[in-house]
Amino acid sequence: MADHDIFREQLAIKYPSYGYALWEPRPANPNRPVQVGDVGFIREGRSRRLFSALLPVDDPSQEFGVSEYHEPLVPTLLGHVATVPLSHHNYCSAGVRVEADPGYHSR
Repeated sequence: MADHDIFREQLAIKYPSYGYALWEPRPANPNRPVQVGDVGFIREGRSRRLFSALLPVDDPSQEFGVSEYHEPLVPTLLGHVATVPLSHHNYCSAGVRVEADPGYHSR
């Protein structure tokens, strides 16, 4: 089994309500992080964006194109995105031991 599959599976068992774990969370294009409305797939632990359901057809980021009948979705709920910081606990696969970095001092 590939490393990214083991990582995803172990985190899904321990933290099932946190969604799908990405082995490589950094976007291929650092100027275009994953955003609400992005449609795509996950391959080898990395998110692959095809298009955004919230953006118009002529938006430059729609590089792979969209359906000829594409109409951008318009969210009708206020505050439809909740941003909550993760707790200070470490998230890792079962059986992994976390050791403190001797040079790290929490504030």
